Amino acid sequence: MNRTTQILIAVLVILVVIVILILPSSNEREISYDLPITAIIIDSGAVVKIEIVQPKTSVMLENIGGKWEVTSPIHATADPVAIAQLLNGFSQFKIGSLISSNPEKQKLFQVDSSGTRLTFTDRTGKATGLIIGKMGPSFSELYFRLPESKDVYLGEGVDTWNVNKSVKDWRDKSIYRTMTESIKDITITTSTKEFLFSRESDGWHFGDMVIDNNELNPLLNTLSNLRADDFVDTVTEVKSKPIVVSVKGADNISLSLYPILPDSGKYFVRSAKSPQLFVVNKWTVQQILQPTGKTVGSVKPSPETEMVENIAPAKKEEVKPVEVSRPVIEKPKPIQAPAKQNIEKSKETAKPIEKQITPVAKEKEMSKPVVEPKKETLKKQESMPKQEAESKKEIDQSKTQSPPEADEEGELIVHTVAKGESMTTVAKKYNVTPEKIIKWNLLKSIAVKPGQELYIYVKK
Repeated sequence: MNRTTQILIAVLVILVVIVILILPSSNEREISYDLPITAIIIDSGAVVKIEIVQPKTSVMLENIGGKWEVTSPIHATADPVAIAQLLNGFSQFKIGSLISSNPEKQKLFQVDSSGTRLTFTDRTGKATGLIIGKMGPSFSELYFRLPESKDVYLGEGVDTWNVNKSVKDWRDKSIYRTMTESIKDITITTSTKEFLFSRESDGWHFGDMVIDNNELNPLLNTLSNLRADDFVDTVTEVKSKPIVVSVKGADNISLSLYPILPDSGKYFVRSAKSPQLFVVNKWTVQQILQPTGKTVGSVKPSPETEMVENIAPAKKEEVKPVEVSRPVIEKPKPIQAPAKQNIEKSKETAKPIEKQITPVAKEKEMSKPVVEPKKETLKKQESMPKQEAESKKEIDQSKTQSPPEADEEGELIVHTVAKGESMTTVAKKYNVTPEKIIKWNLLKSIAVKPGQELYIYVKK
């Protein structure tokens, strides 16, 4: 063999020796992959008690007569959904790799005294416990260890949010639950109004009106799974008047909603079937009351519905029109209409009318009063007081002159109320107050109707 071959053989031998020294024996490899625990068996159907101990609080959940209840620190109905998620997760719990056997690293994974001790007890009295730490690399993984062991493992199948809940979150927040198809009638009663929605063969009705299903969906969906945000366990006196929601269907129920004054950001809710007082937010109440604003927007909202913002913003300022007679224009002080005056007083009215002479007339120093050409019209209107055309003509002539009163300076405008307008919207349009319009038109109320004429002084 030449020298090169000898060198290659030597290098090969050295590599074989190194591999043998680095790789462990078969016995060593088998021991290193043998985990002390291979599975945690939790039979979700056999568990009757769950104890959850956290650093600041502890909760005891017990299955009593087939119904889960919170028995410590308070006694209340437990949330069946939350318990089902917890039991189903641990019944399929998978143990992953061994993370650490060093007790000093338990704090790093929060499986020391800062962790959550979880104990499941079945019907036979067998208890299975483990200490839950922080979330693992993914949301469905977590770190844990057995109470009597120092080994920390990675487990899969349970979210830490399903374990680390407050006492409030273990309670049943369901106020009312039903199928939307089973609801037949809904009655919403405020202090001033009652709204009855009934399901007929051709859809939902409000009196003689057929309601679009989309308008009732917020109400139906909210009632079908009405849940609370919080609970009131102390004795609380509610002084405000409630909004009562009565539901008829597979399960009849009556709910009382009390606004929490002064801002009504939240509402108390009490069911006729339970003394428990719940708390819901304003948005939930808005969903329940939303159809009342859509179906009867022309009705002035009651104090309760005004507390809930944006239920019917387009209709909030409207006032239901009331049948009133045409405004009497026989004695409108601002325009001093001579057509409606008594002949004996024509001389008295001539004086204020003289103040209405235009600047051009003043410059020419016209000695003849402006009202004199109207005497002929005055006689005609005395003989025919009901001819509104003549009266309107003279009012239009008066509009070209300046108003006589100092507190009513400006141009006289005759505004015809359009459909959908109110006294408030008309006043805003001309930058005056509703009280001024009532005074100028000798009205007795703020109510107006389409086609009604209003006399308004607009500042120049």
